[in-house]
Amino acid sequence: MTEQELERLRQVVDRLTDANQEALEAIERMLVHEGEGGFVDDEAETAWEAEHLEATLVDVRDILGGASEDVRGVLEGSGE
Repeated sequence: MTEQELERLRQVVDRLTDANQEALEAIERMLVHEGEGGFVDDEAETAWEAEHLEATLVDVRDILGGASEDVRGVLEGSGE
């Protein structure tokens, strides 16, 4: 394996590791905020949780999708 191939592999691993950490942090933020606030009723709390859960899932999807595109770009740049 050449030095260039090793560097590309390091870039891929770094990008995937960063994406994993970012996704975990997005999930953690949702979990920390879950159940917060002085909601007047259960319906308001349920609506808030559903909205924020959806936003968290969109964030995680975007994080992982971006990482996949980046990894593909690095690997395609290496001729693989």
